[in-house]
Amino acid sequence: MFFRIIFLWVFLHHFLFACGGGFWPEDYEFKFLHKRDYAFSNIQDNLNFSSTYNNIVMNSDKEAKKENLKEWQKEFGKQYSLKQIEEFLYEGKNLSSIKNKEIRAYIDFVNLQAPFVTSWRKYYLKYGYKGKKLKESDVDLLISKAISNIQSTKSKYLKQRYFFLALRLAHYYNKDNAYSIYTANKKLLQRSDSIVKDWIQGLYAGILIKNGENVKGVYEFTKLFDKSKSNWYLAFYNFNAIKTDKDWNDLVSMAKDKDEKIKFLTLRALDANANIVEELKNIAKIDLNSKNYDLLLFREVLKSQDFFNIYPQDSYYEVKPKNIDKYTPLVNYLQTVSKDNMYTVDLALAYFSFYKGDIASSKDYLQKAYKEVKGEDIHELNALGYIIYLNGLKTINTDIENNIATRLDKLMTQKCNKDSLFKYTFYKVKDLYKDKGDEFKYFIASNYRYLSINSINLEKYEKIEELKNKKDKSGLEKYMLEKIIFKYKDFDKSLQKAYFSILMNNLEFEKLLKEYPDKLNYKLRFNIFNNLIAGNNRRVSPTQVTLKETLEKIIKIKENLKKNPNDAMSNYLYATALYNLSYWGNSNTLTTVYRSSYSFKEKELELRKINLSNKYLNKALENFTKKEFKAKVTYMLAKNELALYDIKNSTKSEYNQEISYRTDNWYSFGYDFKNIQRYMVSGYGKYFDKLKNDFDDTSYYQELIKECSNLRNYQSTLKKVYDKDALGISLTDLEKELSTMYKQKKTRIANKYNTIFFWKLMVQEPITNKTVESYNNIAYYLEKLHREEYSIILLEKIIEKYPNRVVAYYNLGDAYWSYWKKDKAKNAYKKYIELMIKEGKEKKIPKKVKDRVDIKD
Repeated sequence: MFFRIIFLWVFLHHFLFACGGGFWPEDYEFKFLHKRDYAFSNIQDNLNFSSTYNNIVMNSDKEAKKENLKEWQKEFGKQYSLKQIEEFLYEGKNLSSIKNKEIRAYIDFVNLQAPFVTSWRKYYLKYGYKGKKLKESDVDLLISKAISNIQSTKSKYLKQRYFFLALRLAHYYNKDNAYSIYTANKKLLQRSDSIVKDWIQGLYAGILIKNGENVKGVYEFTKLFDKSKSNWYLAFYNFNAIKTDKDWNDLVSMAKDKDEKIKFLTLRALDANANIVEELKNIAKIDLNSKNYDLLLFREVLKSQDFFNIYPQDSYYEVKPKNIDKYTPLVNYLQTVSKDNMYTVDLALAYFSFYKGDIASSKDYLQKAYKEVKGEDIHELNALGYIIYLNGLKTINTDIENNIATRLDKLMTQKCNKDSLFKYTFYKVKDLYKDKGDEFKYFIASNYRYLSINSINLEKYEKIEELKNKKDKSGLEKYMLEKIIFKYKDFDKSLQKAYFSILMNNLEFEKLLKEYPDKLNYKLRFNIFNNLIAGNNRRVSPTQVTLKETLEKIIKIKENLKKNPNDAMSNYLYATALYNLSYWGNSNTLTTVYRSSYSFKEKELELRKINLSNKYLNKALENFTKKEFKAKVTYMLAKNELALYDIKNSTKSEYNQEISYRTDNWYSFGYDFKNIQRYMVSGYGKYFDKLKNDFDDTSYYQELIKECSNLRNYQSTLKKVYDKDALGISLTDLEKELSTMYKQKKTRIANKYNTIFFWKLMVQEPITNKTVESYNNIAYYLEKLHREEYSIILLEKIIEKYPNRVVAYYNLGDAYWSYWKKDKAKNAYKKYIELMIKEGKEKKIPKKVKDRVDIKD
């Protein structure tokens, strides 16, 4: 039943953020202030953003619904529960239970007019509603019926409700009688404390603006600027109808007292583009001790808490160095202020001093604020004192852990900021653990938001068990166990299940048989020793065997290899099993709790499995005599080469960064030719070449070329690169063309400039002392033209041949940074810094490079 006015200026500003996946901004934001009961006081986001408006409306709708239900319960004489009334009003259920005929008639009318006032009304008018055609001419009949019901109904409460329905219909459809409906019935609102009064006030103000009476309409909207009003936010979101100095002066002339003047100034000051210092001064001239003065100042402190934001590098939120200088004008002004209650001023100065690193001044202002604080606001002072304490820590030990926990225990009683204080505690101590070399506690503290079962490896599992069984735990260790590790009640069970996968991933076959003798008798869907071409090696095995039988066979093969290290078949089978237990094999679900389609855990273990597999495959290749078997082994080596490419080019995932890596595995997703080309230009493909050169006369190869699209794509791409057709442009001309495009700020380059083109260019005009500068310049222009992937290819080839070319590392860092591969960008920047220092050019290192390297993961 709650309405909203849909002609708001906010929709002119589309600053909507969209987050995907599991990223939640609140996980990386900290708010330490106690909530205030003023309009807009607890909203940190830019009020001009449509996303902020939508959140305000959504939350206000929820509160209005609660208030509306309470009103109706009172009107019903408490005959029904709130749940029953919700079903009547919002779901149209069980209406036959309503005994009061007037109320039942009212609800029937509400349902009748509902499709005409919903946001879908244009659709319903065109296509009908619940199988019935709607006509706009019906609106006049509905308005007349609502007005008639105002007269005929006996209940004053229902009269107000019909008044609202009639006025809303008239307003939404721009009826000429909207204003007269208001004036004829406004007496119904006298001495009313119903939520409907707020709704009608908003409609009336909107009608005035629609009629061209902007200033008067805004004035009526300002009457809603009080948190006790259900639609308080409309006062701000319609204030933009004041467009000129004349409008402003006319509005001010309507003020009945100083409080209304301050209200107008406050609404103007809430705009994101307002000069807050000047607006505070304007309010101070009228009444320095106004609550709205404190409201605006409090919001500035709240907004400044973005100083604490720690968005990860790979989020949609840009990571920037903190800009604390923007607060200087406000700080300079506040230092001149003297008012009856200095609490909010001192709170602000305490925070702004902290941001600047002036801890002594921050503590001084904090002590002043303690003398002025009232009620539960003291919690935000305790929070700031705790923040100062955490930031002053240089090391960590058991005594400090206990001290932190003791302080945190007291702070966790306040719901407004306890979550932020908990998260911030572990955000701050994690690096203390890292500096101390305590990798386990660093890992736990880093995962204070959410500890994924997939992030636990063998070492961490053993450390968790050790911490669980520790008798003299510190206070902070207890927090780790209760609030991070075992935050969710089923985590312990999941951890025990994960231990099985952890052992499998570590190739602890004997230990698995020993510790899980009764839990290994289920049958495996795929044969771990298979190396099938079709179906990505995931054809269901016709003769399924149990995991226990599989483990026993692996152990038997290992024992045989100790006795007969040159046994070709044992080497081949063991190598195949190792591959199939890797992320790329058919049995990888045995080595992880939750398999991801785009990332794998524990890079070192994946590398170990593939390298071990290669070791045994090469041994098998040496000892097999039949060409068909050699071809089969070579195909396995080609698959391992693909996996090694994937491992090398993987990047740390933003989640569970300790052991999770995103892949670039083109062969798992079909025909992604760009990735095939990147694979090839990176120098991979040795075993694909070997298959064609040495085994093209085998029946296995003939089957392979028919079934394996990767091999076919590889060969067709290779043919394109090494054919003798001219590129149509020389290296020098290409450099000039891209330079011109860059200077003209063009961003669209020809589609022919792709990976194959640049690879072919390097074949026809190799990178040499004479050409390296041109290639470097081309790579630079490509990055600036947003073709980072090609820039990276060229720069990596340059560095491969000239590993000490300083500028190439700088350009490579920029290209990776723009390409959202920031861990690789950091590595390139670090090498650039190292070479610059070596050449005695440390002072010439750009600040940008230092800032990017210093940003923490």
